[in-house]
Amino acid sequence: MSHVISASRRTDVPAFYADWFIKRLRSGYVFVQHPFTRKLLRVSLKQDDISTIVFWSKNYSPLLSKLSEIEKITQNLFFHYTITATKELELNTPDYKDSIQDYIFLAKRYSPGRIIWRFDPICVTDKISFAMHEARFIQCIDLLKGHAQKCFISFVHPYKKILNNLQKYTNHTLYEPSMEKKCEFALRLAAHAEKRGLQLFACCNDYLLSEKIMKARCIDGQYLSGIFNSSIDTRPASTRKQCACTKSIDIGAYTTCAHGCIYCYANIDKNAASDTYSIHNPDWNALHMHVDETTTYPTHV
Repeated sequence: MSHVISASRRTDVPAFYADWFIKRLRSGYVFVQHPFTRKLLRVSLKQDDISTIVFWSKNYSPLLSKLSEIEKITQNLFFHYTITATKELELNTPDYKDSIQDYIFLAKRYSPGRIIWRFDPICVTDKISFAMHEARFIQCIDLLKGHAQKCFISFVHPYKKILNNLQKYTNHTLYEPSMEKKCEFALRLAAHAEKRGLQLFACCNDYLLSEKIMKARCIDGQYLSGIFNSSIDTRPASTRKQCACTKSIDIGAYTTCAHGCIYCYANIDKNAASDTYSIHNPDWNALHMHVDETTTYPTHV
């Protein structure tokens, strides 16, 4: 059975590694290093071995001119597009209005059913209130009206590295609201979404679930099988607590995204990620390094 390629939860491939990705597609394979065991695996990117490519990004602009070439390998493309209009904490992301224009381009080229708007994570601080997030949500949703069907939300998790980065790089202090307040706020967003024809979903925040807010499945094998009329592995493959995703192969690497988002779980430190990106070579056969191909490595199955 062919596999779902995730590009990528660990970094922003469309924004920073589009040329590298195209070169790996042309070569028909990529090496991926397991983030914890550090073992290397060889992953096939041949046409017959890919059922779907799921992209994740805050800036699709560098990828748009390359879509036709990607479609030569597979036309089964699915997109997660994060747009939150929170520039205070997302230091190198595009203006949200520019991102929404790219979102609309993708929705028209494919369909609104093949792209998910992510308004996450919601990061409430002493300087960014619930009300400010709500106002930004409404600004985005009004511009996306008619082009978006689903919106995924979540609240930032107060990992130690996030608290450290907030203190190191900003003058913001994370505010951790009660679950009751988060639920109340999420229902307000759901009401705005419903008025404009969108369904709200909660990602790994099951306490937000209600009649108005459904459980998110970021990689949903059953849904992908339906829209692409193909056989896709629907076995569960949770990446973290309360995750409902099905099986995929992520080809990214942590601490390589140069967006500089302070709340990012995938970067230990934004400067370290920028340093890694600055030495990146698009000819590498793994995203963050070159792998010696004289050694035999296991194939991902």
